[in-house]
Amino acid sequence: MKNTLSPEQLAGILEIADNAIVCTDEAQRIVFFNQGAERIFGWRAAEVIGQELAVLIPPRFRAGHGRHMAGFRSGEQQARNMGERGAIYAVRKDGSEFPAEASISRSHTARGWLMTAILQDISERQAYERALEAAKEKAEAAMQAKSMFLANMSHEIRTPLNAVIGMTSLLLNTGLDEEQRDYTETIRHSGEALLAIINDLLDYSKMEAGRLDIERHPVDLRRCVEDALDLLAPAVGGKDIELACVIEPEAPATILADAARLRQVLVNLLSNAVKFTRQGEVVVEVAAAPLEGQRHALRITVRDSGIGIPAHRLDDIFESFTQVDPSTTREYGGTGLGLAISRRLAAIMGGALSVESRLGAGSRFTLAFEAEAVGAGLARDLLQDRSGQLAGRRLLIVDDNATNRRILVRQALLWGMEAVAAASAAEALDLVRHGQAFDAAILDMHMPEMNGEQLAAEIRRAEGQGAGLPPLPLLLLTSLGQRARAGAVDGLFAAALNKPVKPAALFEALLHAMGGARPAPVPELPAPAAGIDILVAEDNTVNQKVVKQLLRHLGHRADIVANGVEALEAMERQDYGVILMDMQMPEMDGIEATRRLRRRFRGASAPWIIAMTANALPGDRERCLEAGMDAYLPKPVVLEELRRALAAGIGAVAVRRRAPEAVDPARLRELRGAAGGNDGVLEEVIAAFLDGVPPLLARAGQAIDAADGPLLAATAHYLLSSIDCVGAGRMRVPCLNLELLGKADNVEGARAELAALAREFEGAREALRAYLS
Repeated sequence: MKNTLSPEQLAGILEIADNAIVCTDEAQRIVFFNQGAERIFGWRAAEVIGQELAVLIPPRFRAGHGRHMAGFRSGEQQARNMGERGAIYAVRKDGSEFPAEASISRSHTARGWLMTAILQDISERQAYERALEAAKEKAEAAMQAKSMFLANMSHEIRTPLNAVIGMTSLLLNTGLDEEQRDYTETIRHSGEALLAIINDLLDYSKMEAGRLDIERHPVDLRRCVEDALDLLAPAVGGKDIELACVIEPEAPATILADAARLRQVLVNLLSNAVKFTRQGEVVVEVAAAPLEGQRHALRITVRDSGIGIPAHRLDDIFESFTQVDPSTTREYGGTGLGLAISRRLAAIMGGALSVESRLGAGSRFTLAFEAEAVGAGLARDLLQDRSGQLAGRRLLIVDDNATNRRILVRQALLWGMEAVAAASAAEALDLVRHGQAFDAAILDMHMPEMNGEQLAAEIRRAEGQGAGLPPLPLLLLTSLGQRARAGAVDGLFAAALNKPVKPAALFEALLHAMGGARPAPVPELPAPAAGIDILVAEDNTVNQKVVKQLLRHLGHRADIVANGVEALEAMERQDYGVILMDMQMPEMDGIEATRRLRRRFRGASAPWIIAMTANALPGDRERCLEAGMDAYLPKPVVLEELRRALAAGIGAVAVRRRAPEAVDPARLRELRGAAGGNDGVLEEVIAAFLDGVPPLLARAGQAIDAADGPLLAATAHYLLSSIDCVGAGRMRVPCLNLELLGKADNVEGARAELAALAREFEGAREALRAYLS
C-alpha cells in the first residue's frame, strides 16, 4: 500500500513521540533530536545538532559504545530491538546518569549511513522493580517470621497441653467417683478442643505456604467414615440428635487417598453439623459412580437439621476466620477456619466442597472427588461371605427416626434378611401381640411415649402371656453407652450397640443373639516384647513426668535424660532398644542426637527412635525421618498413639535382635488386615515391591559408580519405606547403611553393602512368592 504521509507529517509525528528519537550520521554526529529527546536529556535540539553522540553517553561507557556501534555498522543486522542489550546508561545535560532501553536501526541514504535510535528512560520502572523486590523480600521475611512464630507457638502451647491431656488420660484410668470423673473429662475435652484450634491454625499456615501435601495409599472407605463418626459421637452428648451413616452398596470398599486428610474434612463437617444442630439428625451419605478403569466419582454428603445458613452468606462461610455472624463465635465457639481448610483440602485432593442450606431447615455439605479403587470390592461385599448365616431370618426394627429405619432395613436386606420396620413402640407391640414371628428385634432407646427399655419389658410381658414361645432376642441401640450396658446387664437385651451402629458390629451381635457365633472380641494391640529397655530424652520436667507415667500405665519403665548429649552417653552405658526423642532440647537437640546415634550404632544394636515433638509445622516430620528417626509422635502424646508407636518399635527391635526372617509374616498379616482381608490388595502391594526394587538397586549402583552421595542417600531412603512396608527386615540394615554412606558423601564400602542388600532381596523375593502361593 502506498504511503500517504508527507515528509512534513512524518516529521511531525516523530517530533511529538514520547520516546527520545536521535539520528546520527556515519561520523556519529547528531542530525535529528526530537522533542521527546529534549524532555529526557534536557538539551534543546539546536544545542546538540552537529555534536557527537558521545555528549549523551556517560564518559565511562563511551569507548565501549563506540566499539559496539562499529560492529553494528559492519554486521548483517539491520536493526536491534529495544532492550536487546539489556539496560544501557545515558547522561543528561546536568550530568546525571539514568538507565534506558533503546532500539536502533540503520539505513542507507544519498549522504551515507543514517543511524536512528529510539530511547526510553526506564529509571522509574527500575525504581518500581526495586520497590517490588524489596517488598517481596520483606514479605518473605515476614512469612519466615510468621513460620518461626507459629513453630514457637506450637511448641510452647503443646508442651503444657501434653501435660494436661496426658495426665487427665492417666487420671481417668484411676478410681474416681462420678463427680471427679465428670470434672476430669471436662478438663480432657477442653484440652482436646484447644488442641483442635491449634491444629486448625497450623494447617491454615501450611496451606498459605503451599506446603500441605496429600498422600495416596489404600484407605478403607467405611472405616474412614466410621472413625470420623466415632470422634464426633461424644460431642452429641445430651442433645436430641440422631447420628447416622449411609454408604451406598456401589461405593468401592477401598480407595487410594489420604486417610488423614479425608477424615479431617469429614470431622470438620460433622463437627459443624453437630455444633449447629440442637435436635433432629446428622447423617453422612456416601455415594459413588464408576468412571473409566478403577476410578470412581465419590460424593460424601453431611446433612443436618440444624439452624441453617442464609442464602446470601453461603459463599462467605468458606472464607478464613469467617462465621455467619459475630454472635456465632460467642455462642458456638470455633476459629472460623474449619470450612476454609476443608475446601482447600478438597481442592488439593482434586475435588470440591459445596453447600446447600436454608435458614432454619438445616444444611447439606457435599465433598465430591475422584479416587481410584483398590481391588474389586464394593461396600455391599461387607461380610458377604458370612451373610448366609442370617439369610431368611425375620428382623423387627423399631425406631422413630425414618433415616435410621431406612439404614437398618437396607443393611438387613443386603444380608438376605426379611426386615419389618416399626416407627413407634406401640406399632411394634401390636405386631408382637398379634402373633408376628421374628428371629430378633432391634429397639431404639430414645423414642417418644415409650423408650427401648420400656418396650423390651412390654415385649417380655406379652411373651409371658402367650403360648410359650421362646423369648425374642432383643438388641438395644442408643447413643448413651452407660445406659446401654446397664440395660444389657439387666437381662432384657442380648447386646447393646451405640449409634451410629457399625454394620460389622451389628452383624456379630445379630449372629450371637440368634444363637450363632459370639461377637468377635476387639483386637488388642500386640503386647510389648520383654527385655527391651526404653530411654526418654526430654528436657521439660513436666513432660518427663507425663511420659514416664504414660509408659508405666502401659506396663513399661524408662530411664530419663534431659538432652541429646546425655542420650548419647546413656546409649554408651546401656543398650536401649527404643528411644523417645524430643526434638528441641538444650546442648544438643533430638535431630543432631539422632544423626550421631545412627553413625555410632548400626545393625542389631541400632535403637528404634521415636520423635516426640511439640512442633507441627511443614517439614517437621520430614526433618525427623531424614535425620534417621523411625516414627513421629506429636505432642500432646495420646496414650493409644504411644501404645501403637511402642508396639511397632519394640516389635521391630525384637525382630532385629534375633535372626530375622527374610519377611515378617506378622507384617503381611497386618497388611492383609488393613486391606479388609482383601488378598488382591496384598498381592498388588507385594507385586509393586518385587517390581520396584530391581530398578532402585540399579540406580544405587549408578550412584556408587558416579560417587553421587545425595543420589545414593535418596535412593536408599526411598527403598527403606518399601522394605518396611512389606516387612523385609533383613534388607533394612544394608539399605540403611547405604543411606548413611550417601548422606556422608562417602561411597567407600558402599559396593559391599549394595551386594548384601541384593542378596537379602533375593531371600525376600523367595519368601514373598512362597507366601503368595
